[in-house]
Amino acid sequence: MNAINNHINKLPPHIATDREPYLSKAYPVLNSISDIAWIDAINRAKLMEIPANMELFSANTTCNNFILMLEGRVRVYQTASDGRELTLYRIEPGGICVLSLNSMLQGQPFNAIAVTETPSRALIMSASDFSLVMNASETFRNYVLTTLTGRLCESMYIIQTTAFDNLNMRLACMLGGRFERNHGQILEITHQELAHELGTTREVVSRILKEFERQGCIALSRGKIELASAQGLEWFSSKH
Repeated sequence: MNAINNHINKLPPHIATDREPYLSKAYPVLNSISDIAWIDAINRAKLMEIPANMELFSANTTCNNFILMLEGRVRVYQTASDGRELTLYRIEPGGICVLSLNSMLQGQPFNAIAVTETPSRALIMSASDFSLVMNASETFRNYVLTTLTGRLCESMYIIQTTAFDNLNMRLACMLGGRFERNHGQILEITHQELAHELGTTREVVSRILKEFERQGCIALSRGKIELASAQGLEWFSSKH
């Protein structure tokens, strides 16, 4: 019996089977880490099922955990005093929430709102385990730093487009990107949702969409936008 136990003790540690498939799919680089500190931290992390439309953080809360998104999507946005919303970014499988990381490390408020857009699954790691793994695992540390750098570039792009590009161009670019990802299929999205993405009002978005429709770029129906001319929409995004 002792010989068997000694053999088991010499085996490399493994990530718990209930979370390994999700990690392998969402974070393939992290799933290959063999550092004991990482494996212990992941096994201690809480595997959470989160319904859609649940507020995870608000502007006045402090985040005390590190989140690994395994499935689903979270929208992070800010609101203005007049009720307008501006989407900062989304957290999807394989991503990292920059604001929650800053809140956890600095002990400061989240300064935004995070809401699940779809049913989601996530691993919640304690701040102490995060600190241990950052010190122990070079692979994990590099992943965090690389992801943060990418998010910083995205934030700079948002600032640039908000400051220098007119709304016609920004909306055309957004629609063009969504049609491309959706392979030209009809977009099921409301004018209010688009306004939240751009930090403007529904009335302004509706006016611009009507102009796009008059120019033959799109066709509008309730809650839906159909692509009529990709070339026309591209003209708005690059020239108008």
